[in-house]
Amino acid sequence: MSAQARPGAWQIGTWIADPSADTLTRGSECQKIEPRMMRLLLCLAEASGKVVSQEQLLAEVWAGVIVGPASVYQSVSQLRKVLGDTSTPPSYIETIARKGYRLIAPATALPSSEPASRVRGAANADADATTGVPAAQSPRRRPIARWMPSLGVGALLIGLGVAAFLWWRPTSVAAAPSIAVLPLVDMTAGKSQQPFCDGFTEELSNWLAQIPTLRVVARSSASAFRNKPTDAREIGRVLGTTHVLEGSLRRSGNVLRVTIQLVATRDGYNVWSSSYDAPVTDALDVQEQVAHAVANNLELRLTDATRANFADRRSTSARAYSLYLVARHHQQQQTKQDNERAIELYKEALVADPDFALAQVGLAHAYLNRRYFSDSRIAEIAQQAEPLLAQAQRSAPRLPELYVVRAALETELLQNDAALRDLRYATSLNPNLSDAASELGFHYLVNGEPQQALESFSRAAELDPLDYNVQAQRCIALSDLGRFDGASAACERARELGPGAAWVYSASSQFEEARGRTGEALKWNAAALARSPDVQEVYAERARWFMSLSLIDRARECFDKAWAVAGDAAPNDRLTSVGLITAYALSGPAAMREWLASSGLTSTGDPALLFELADAELIAGDPRAARGFADRALASPDLRPDDLASPWLARQGESYLLIAAATQKLTGDAAEANKSLAKLDALLERLIAGGMRRHGVYELQAQAAALRGDPEGAMQALQRAASQGWRDVWFAEHEPYFSLLRSRADFAGLIERVRQDNESERSKLGSQLSAGLSP
Repeated sequence: MSAQARPGAWQIGTWIADPSADTLTRGSECQKIEPRMMRLLLCLAEASGKVVSQEQLLAEVWAGVIVGPASVYQSVSQLRKVLGDTSTPPSYIETIARKGYRLIAPATALPSSEPASRVRGAANADADATTGVPAAQSPRRRPIARWMPSLGVGALLIGLGVAAFLWWRPTSVAAAPSIAVLPLVDMTAGKSQQPFCDGFTEELSNWLAQIPTLRVVARSSASAFRNKPTDAREIGRVLGTTHVLEGSLRRSGNVLRVTIQLVATRDGYNVWSSSYDAPVTDALDVQEQVAHAVANNLELRLTDATRANFADRRSTSARAYSLYLVARHHQQQQTKQDNERAIELYKEALVADPDFALAQVGLAHAYLNRRYFSDSRIAEIAQQAEPLLAQAQRSAPRLPELYVVRAALETELLQNDAALRDLRYATSLNPNLSDAASELGFHYLVNGEPQQALESFSRAAELDPLDYNVQAQRCIALSDLGRFDGASAACERARELGPGAAWVYSASSQFEEARGRTGEALKWNAAALARSPDVQEVYAERARWFMSLSLIDRARECFDKAWAVAGDAAPNDRLTSVGLITAYALSGPAAMREWLASSGLTSTGDPALLFELADAELIAGDPRAARGFADRALASPDLRPDDLASPWLARQGESYLLIAAATQKLTGDAAEANKSLAKLDALLERLIAGGMRRHGVYELQAQAAALRGDPEGAMQALQRAASQGWRDVWFAEHEPYFSLLRSRADFAGLIERVRQDNESERSKLGSQLSAGLSP
């Protein structure tokens, strides 16, 4: 009979070993042990007094798992510590040199029909005997003896059952199995294979994540312990895992040597270890073997669905798979240059294996990243990404990453129902997938639902507690809710976790602007630019904040710098707006129109850019020209309804509906203006009802009320905006939206108070301003 099949409890020395619960019980003490350790103990117990060889233990306890004698030694050593068998000579397990191990403590198999209370009572009697206290006088039993005489027989039996449960309930509860895959150490000469190592580590983690009963901590959190000699117990405490998987990889030509060990974080003991020598072409097989071995050691069942998920991650080409692993490394660096390198590598992988689903999804994701890094148009990205995702779905329909990336694309395309459906399906395929929770949070964020966004980002943080991106997103969601203390802590945590990532500083700058600390916003914005000096949106934000402080010349410097960095690429719509408005502010409307004519932008068909041109003409005092641009934008086949009433723009205090309404009203079309304002009002009411507290929303409320002819409502909303951090004095004085309010004393007083706040922010910047784009 194999150790795995023994169901009964055993009396071993003063301990009761119960394999049904994997517990060791002695008196009031109860310890939970690993299932494999229990099988080892029972294997020794059945041969009590006889030597059991290492080979026999490996065959019975580690059946089907590739391990060596070291695993037996480590497990026996750990078992001795649990049993308290640490003295010399031993009292439980004896090592017989070059032969094996022998259980020397008395061992008796307890009848399976014997009541649990009798079994546990026997152990307690032994425990009492070891202390020299007669069982009838045991201190643990006296409280029961006091109330026994007053009970009837039925009540007595119930009381004994309750007492036995309370007395003998386990003192520890087994945690659900969870694991962190630490970055494999590159042991190759010259450390030349780190990108391959990182990709291998991430994909190994992804293979394990296909096991539904195993929680796998995401890559970014596990990577936080790279090159740090941190004890496994500390890693388990920080990440909340029961185990860590660690090891090394050495590549010599086309041969891999991968050494892996599984360590329990409860006590730091090695549960299993193995080495694999294989051609690079068998990297996939090594990952699958490790996944099977981990599942075996953690007593996890691999279902048919899990095996199907494994199959979806395969490639027919070793070269394609190697290229994919290195591409993943570059994509995870989250820089423009690395993203472009990832695109090149994914394309090479698909040349080697045109049906490789993981590479198809990775390439689609890298194309989507160009939305941020290169300011690419979403329509262009969709043309590239959609065919790749469709091909991946045909060949690997159960690949969770496919649905996460497709949902991200759908969110950008404002296909909200489809995005939600894909994200929920991705989560059903892999509940471990932090990317799915994070993408769901972003979906809610751009749709103006900050509370749901926060819940999703918090879920992602549970799955990936050391991911700086998730903490930065939590910061944005909390600032949208007006919870500035929590947002500050989240942004600070993001900077701690990702000190080299531009995005965490960009998020910090957005948060500081949201609460009205423009000087702090500029400081963090400069830190973002220092790490990613080629992203137009970061320059556009900086210029806008300089304009809030009425530092128009500094805003123009930002535009000129961004224009130079962009090279042949056209500036995006927000940066174009900066160029137009700074030209007007510094040199008047003629200079603005001269620049506009020379740029060739007047022939654009992009509705977003047309609305920015309309807004610039409103500031320059030409509503007719503004109406022309706005009407072209409204008639554009590329204008989507959700762009016209965009929650994402509204939270920043921008709205195409407002621009359209102003051009319509100022050219005598009050009826159309009122229709546009009604749509805007409905959007703002929905956002506020959903918890949105950003000053931009209240600013839009004020502007809409003023255009409608409601000065009291406009002032009330503007005062609320100022209390939440609104600082856009220059725009309030130059845009036409507040024309109705400019003769009012309360408006002038509010503007003056905000101007003083801005002056305070400017003084904090001090001499740093002379450095232009420096902090």
